[in-house]
Amino acid sequence: MRAYALRRLLFFVPVLLIASAVTFFAVNIIPGDPAVLRLGLEATPEEMASFRELHGLDRPITQRYGEWLWGMLRGDPGKSMMGGQSIKSELSNRFPVTLTIMFFSFVFATFLGVTFGIIAAVFQDSSFDYFVRTFSIFGLSVPSFFTLTLLMLVPAILWRYAPPFGYVPFWEDPWRATRQIIPPTFILSIGSSAMLMRLTRSSLLEVLREDYIRTARAKGLQERVVLLRHALKNATIPVLTVAGAMIAGLLGGSVILENITSLPGLGQYFFTATVQRDVNVIMALVTYSAFLVMTSHLVVDLLYGYFDPRIRYR
Repeated sequence: MRAYALRRLLFFVPVLLIASAVTFFAVNIIPGDPAVLRLGLEATPEEMASFRELHGLDRPITQRYGEWLWGMLRGDPGKSMMGGQSIKSELSNRFPVTLTIMFFSFVFATFLGVTFGIIAAVFQDSSFDYFVRTFSIFGLSVPSFFTLTLLMLVPAILWRYAPPFGYVPFWEDPWRATRQIIPPTFILSIGSSAMLMRLTRSSLLEVLREDYIRTARAKGLQERVVLLRHALKNATIPVLTVAGAMIAGLLGGSVILENITSLPGLGQYFFTATVQRDVNVIMALVTYSAFLVMTSHLVVDLLYGYFDPRIRYR
């Protein structure tokens, strides 16, 4: 397993290079001039030229990519074109916000999805099973930006209540942070939890029909032991795969959530940078996001061997 993990880690290098190169050249061929976006049309040609020279926009695109890549290898993603702030410091300040959002969204999605999926499979065709199937269809059909907008509008219209704006860490003000983070992250997790509900239910139902489950029951094992020790472990493999892929979805959802709720995280930073054509910020966020997604997939692949001993890595 160690050799497999090492090979996968080495494979990160070409993937990150390809992703960063494609993103860099794609962003730079999009129509529009960052100097005009920053300075405005009323700026003089001298001011435009000074801005382009300061941020290297007057140099060949391949040279700019090489300079950016060398900076990333040294751990310095550069400075923002739009504000001049250090991108590294901005990322360190905003990362805890996005990490908190993704953590609670992932916990809600996996807990609700797996728990409700197991109960629906055990009590197949019961009223609870029909509720889970209906809820999963609703969760997969309604986009998260719509439900997040309703979360802001409905309490404000009906009860004159709005969640507090501006990020406050849990250790500073737990009650304010709970009102600020928990409701939107729960809403954000609905789509992912609905997917896990359906997948857990169908996967567990398929395993419960296997011959070895019938044999375990015939040996007199308790139903709880049959379910948790024999059935659930084998039904977890496809659930793990989807749970690992959820990381990318939650990253995209954080962009929507942070802009709707005005949370200063990486999603809001990425959206602003995209609108303003801030190439340095876009490149840094795309690279770090690609690394996070690949790492989550590697962790999921390594967990396969734990849940199914028949899987071996060579």
